[in-house]
Amino acid sequence: MESNIKEAINNIDVPLEKLDQAIEKGMRSEMKKSKKGWRTAIVSVVASVVLILGSGFISPQMANVLADMPLIGFMYNIVEQDEGLQTALSDDNKVKLNKTVTSNGIAITVEEIVYDGARLNVIFSMPKYMDIAPGFLYVNGRELNTGESLRVLEDQDGFRGLWEFPIDEELPDEFDLTLKFLQVGSTKGEWVFSTPIKKVKNDSHKLVAGQSGKVNGISFDVESVEASATSTKIKVKFDATSDKLFSEEAGVLNATIMDQNGAPLKVLHQSGSGGDKSTTYTYLTEPLNKNITDIKIAYYFSSFDMERKDLIVPLADTLPQRISQGEMGDLVITEVTNKGQKATLSFYVDSDFPYNNNLISLDVKSESGESLIIEYAHAIGPNKFLVSYQTNVGKPIIHILETPYMEVETSANVTIPVK
Repeated sequence: MESNIKEAINNIDVPLEKLDQAIEKGMRSEMKKSKKGWRTAIVSVVASVVLILGSGFISPQMANVLADMPLIGFMYNIVEQDEGLQTALSDDNKVKLNKTVTSNGIAITVEEIVYDGARLNVIFSMPKYMDIAPGFLYVNGRELNTGESLRVLEDQDGFRGLWEFPIDEELPDEFDLTLKFLQVGSTKGEWVFSTPIKKVKNDSHKLVAGQSGKVNGISFDVESVEASATSTKIKVKFDATSDKLFSEEAGVLNATIMDQNGAPLKVLHQSGSGGDKSTTYTYLTEPLNKNITDIKIAYYFSSFDMERKDLIVPLADTLPQRISQGEMGDLVITEVTNKGQKATLSFYVDSDFPYNNNLISLDVKSESGESLIIEYAHAIGPNKFLVSYQTNVGKPIIHILETPYMEVETSANVTIPVK
């Protein structure tokens, strides 16, 4: 998949704000090649990486591509960005493998493996990063049809990464796991890691499913919801093929997953598989905190080919400061707090539309155009966000790409009771 995306990027002769469209073009070609299924991912903080390249609005599909491309420079901090995975890695059932396999002069070390019922995570290292061909995953000798994501943990003095394999089907709590790779860079070989593994003790339990709705006339049903101390797994089935949910003509199906108050939940992973009649999406979100009584999902479509307006304004000396996004509401900067050479900017979007992290493209730059971002925009409530930046390089300039028009139909909302 990565080669298709890189080829698409290399072949574009457009401004960098069009990068996401080229990425999606590469992904569409990959989807057509595979009848087994396709997968995308949402990692909330990853969405803002596109700001480094000068782009703005980003779909979940694009977010996954960026997360899977270490050369972008994204460093994934497990403690800060994935509380559920950190919990799983603290469990006694984590496997400390620390096994190195060398094939044709290239060494890969698998350090730790953990399985929580919804995903299998592998921490690995190698002397330096090289493209690794998609892995083969076997459970009790049977190959699983699953996607994978690669996160960069360290890239100095060697490379450490995190493979994440979303698990859509039901697996036993204990099994023999085999992970196999057949190519690293241009070198073919065989890197095989095998170990018994147990599911972590994460208090996994099922919630009441069966809710139904419609988006753009397409019916959908919530098939299952499983909550645990390490993640929340939601499966939704659509009565449409993938080309109705992901195409230039239809646009891209998106979802905002929220608590009962409308505060977005952090979506860690999204995968999809489909046949000739239906498509099933599986969402993996952060664990639910004790105050959440309902999970709400709002579906909507965004266009592939969108004309976007670049909004560039100096940060005002007097707040609040309103920046209009047209029909999608004003972005309102309410406060800036300073601590040392770091400032935290608070803002909200004055709109009834349910924004999530992936729809917010706010960068803070210096007058010379250098990005000052320390921590990208993340939700702290319904349409409320924080972003942090450096303060020692002059007057901050706010860069926003206007969000394209989208709407949520009443029928496209569902509520899943937690308690």
